[in-house]
Amino acid sequence: MTSTPQSGNVQTGLTGTQETLFIPLYGRWQDFYSPRPLLGDRWSADIMARLVDKRTETGRRMRGATSSFAFMVLRARLFDRWTAEFLAENARATVVHLACGLDTRALRLRDKCGHGVKWFDVDVPEVIDLRRRIEIPEPEPTAGGYSYTMIASSVVETAWLDHLPTDRPTVIIFEGLTMYLSPEDGQNLIKRLTEHFGSGQMIFDSMPRSTRFILNITLWLKGYWNFTFDWAIDDPRSLEKLHPGMELSAMVRMWEVPGHEHMVWWLRLAAFVASWIPILRHWFHFTRYKF
Repeated sequence: MTSTPQSGNVQTGLTGTQETLFIPLYGRWQDFYSPRPLLGDRWSADIMARLVDKRTETGRRMRGATSSFAFMVLRARLFDRWTAEFLAENARATVVHLACGLDTRALRLRDKCGHGVKWFDVDVPEVIDLRRRIEIPEPEPTAGGYSYTMIASSVVETAWLDHLPTDRPTVIIFEGLTMYLSPEDGQNLIKRLTEHFGSGQMIFDSMPRSTRFILNITLWLKGYWNFTFDWAIDDPRSLEKLHPGMELSAMVRMWEVPGHEHMVWWLRLAAFVASWIPILRHWFHFTRYKF
């Protein structure tokens, strides 16, 4: 489960929305080499060492948006914590990481998984192929117990769900996904997940319409990225109507995320100011649902 950093320049072949997976990866890489890491993801540092051109390009495209990296790292840490809490209560569970990108959550949480855990990383074929070409380490399985599987499919397709067991509690994580889906695709995805699995939790983030408007204008002005945000969720509790047993159990606003007190002073000041401005107070929602 260890890896050795290797300098390289793997050609990714990703375009458009798929390229956004390099943004949180860049943030985790920056965090690992910072004086006081918040996540300390050494595997992400190894991956970035194999993507020299993408590291340079992402840094250029995201110039002036340093705060985005810090909060992406804190989001990842919060989602790790919520997932670990679920695993602590369910030794025999299924973990489904949708739109996993180049994330290494399965490695970060390997020690939190019981012998009966089945972990699935799901993303489009191009991304799964890139994970294999970069040779991201896979968590070590155990005889008759823990297993790790990658599934190459778009999450809006339906066939991939047939490969997932339904006989155990399931936690589903999708980080930085909802805003790229259409409202119809996003709502249908949640309905399919809650109907397929008997019980469990969903952990994901979302943005309201005000944030979508501001960020899409920013993307248009900068012209660096070939995508726009689509699905906006003003009230996370409104999703409860998608399934009779779905219940919002936790919501953390972007500026409330645990760990922001460890960031540099000017980011802490920005968070404090934003918490008093309605349009910024609800900039992003980090949510956990039971079903």
